[in-house]
Amino acid sequence: MSDKERAVRLPVIHNLELSHFTLYQNRNRISVNFGEGVFCLAGANGLGKSTFLAILNYAVTGIVASPNQKFQSAKEYHQDSIKYAQGYFQGRVSELYRNDAEVTVEFSVGSSAYKVTRGFFEPQEIRRLEVSSGDTVQLWELDGNHGLDGAAIHDEYVTAILRDTGLAGFEQLVFLQHFLVTFDERRHLLFWDSQEAILYALYLVFGVDPAKVADAAEWARKAERLESQARNAQYQATTARDNRNEVLKRSGPDTLPNMDLLDQHERLVANQLKKQRILETKTAEVEDARLRVSILAAESTTLRRDYNKSFASRFDSPVTPAQHQLIAQLLDSCECSVCGRTGDEVTHAARHALESHKCPLCRLELPSPIDQGDEAFGQLEDLDSKLADVKKALSAAQASFERLNTELSSSRADLVEVTDTLRAFEQENAEELKHEKLPSDTDAITKILQQYDDERREATRRRDDFRTRKEEYRRRLAPIQKELAEKYSAAELEFVPTFQRLAHQFLGLDLEVQMYERARGPELVLTINGTRRRETSQLSESQQYFVDIALRMALVQYLVGEGGVGGMFIDTPEGSLDIAYEGRAGQMFGQFVTQGNRLIMTANINSSQLVLRLAEKCGARRMHVERMTAWTTLSEVQAESEALFDEAYTRIEKALERGDS
Repeated sequence: MSDKERAVRLPVIHNLELSHFTLYQNRNRISVNFGEGVFCLAGANGLGKSTFLAILNYAVTGIVASPNQKFQSAKEYHQDSIKYAQGYFQGRVSELYRNDAEVTVEFSVGSSAYKVTRGFFEPQEIRRLEVSSGDTVQLWELDGNHGLDGAAIHDEYVTAILRDTGLAGFEQLVFLQHFLVTFDERRHLLFWDSQEAILYALYLVFGVDPAKVADAAEWARKAERLESQARNAQYQATTARDNRNEVLKRSGPDTLPNMDLLDQHERLVANQLKKQRILETKTAEVEDARLRVSILAAESTTLRRDYNKSFASRFDSPVTPAQHQLIAQLLDSCECSVCGRTGDEVTHAARHALESHKCPLCRLELPSPIDQGDEAFGQLEDLDSKLADVKKALSAAQASFERLNTELSSSRADLVEVTDTLRAFEQENAEELKHEKLPSDTDAITKILQQYDDERREATRRRDDFRTRKEEYRRRLAPIQKELAEKYSAAELEFVPTFQRLAHQFLGLDLEVQMYERARGPELVLTINGTRRRETSQLSESQQYFVDIALRMALVQYLVGEGGVGGMFIDTPEGSLDIAYEGRAGQMFGQFVTQGNRLIMTANINSSQLVLRLAEKCGARRMHVERMTAWTTLSEVQAESEALFDEAYTRIEKALERGDS
């Protein structure tokens, strides 16, 4: 789809200018042009590479991502992060330059160009704003003719950028910048860390109306809070019941409830819950196994069709009659499948006809042979080998499915059995389980028990009310979640192959991603080599990071559409990579850029193959490496190794030259 067809547009960063940012003490003013490919800020540890990406996002949003801030909703994340941004630059900017230090960013959104200047200690204020669209240029300054203060200029900025991005609230822009576009030192994993975050991203990327997205996020958050309140109410009800039982214990043996009976009931309830969880797990495993069988069966059908087609194209031609199925069988078995005769004379007659250059069946002259060489047979052998592998895998998958299905039936029967046992027990002991026995000799005890009974009933009533209201919000969410599922289905043929190509560049493994309906909403599930990876523990650290980056790149590329320009900010997690994967990560980054996208990244100056491979793929025309060692003073240890830094830069420059050539 073209950029015009997309509901949401992202900012494309062009330039950044820093003034009096004293962390970079060698440069009073730093001006950066990000170009149209890769901008790589390369430096040693502790020089402020991660800070640079934080500055970039701060310039666009006025927000700095807190490393400890969990995502629960875009609105809450935005509000909580404002406080963090107010203190983030303390110590990074000298007190002497607190008022002079500022950042200016230039970027475009669609056909509009923005130039935004902020101070570092007023996250909700802007010092200067310029917005150009066509021949129209609007300018707001603190001392300009508008007479506006910084907060009012920020309000003008919010209005303009929401209009151009198509978003429904500024918190949505903050979310996209921090959770989709940026992979920073927080190492937040969009795929795994937060179901709320990935769902919010999918809504915005796949074209659900941003106003609906805001409503959906609000309803989901309210439903979650109501469920939390329901759990608290249940806890209060349980506490009231336990307190009542404790009073009964202390009031005398004649009033004691049957504690053995209560313990037995609790064990039965716990066993039922356990069986329910086992059944849920087995159901998911059977679903996975069924999908695996379907995929392999489809693959087998495709290979069989290709084999038959190749076989037919090879033997439909009369050029090699000795290898035709009928003749080959006759020569091998000494039996004619047409007339039924057997013996050496049958074989002799056929061979004589072939040697006379005649067809053994019709006895007519054979056309001049056309040598197809070994290529056709090689293709048949290759297809036959693949068929055998798939057949073996399909047999294993079917066996696994049958075993799991048997276990599922057993789990289902177990749950029915324990549920029936629990119900029978509750019916048989209904009176004892009510805990209604009261001491008759003391009015005070009776009142205490009545108070606990009232507390329990009130807590139970509130629990049921919370859950009723929660279900109402869930019902409101259902149509929007269904719309997302439909939009994802329509986008799947474009998005999934992009993700597969990027991730395969890094992993070198077959990968699938699919959307499933869950109770909390649609969920993306990753499958690698036929095995679903629902938990981060099923992947290595580097696989987690770079698969997540590949997902973000694919989402960004889909969001901007064909011909659009997407961008990402990446604080490269090189430390997680072993040498086998460094080059592959560089190839993945390069593929993103060669599709017309832009990448602003940081990297350590070392012998990492990531930057070298990326430089070879992009060349100096599409990649600029900024030497961060010139921005600030090196530590004593770093200064002693400055010659090593120069050698590393030289290797990168040579790789850039190779890329151009």
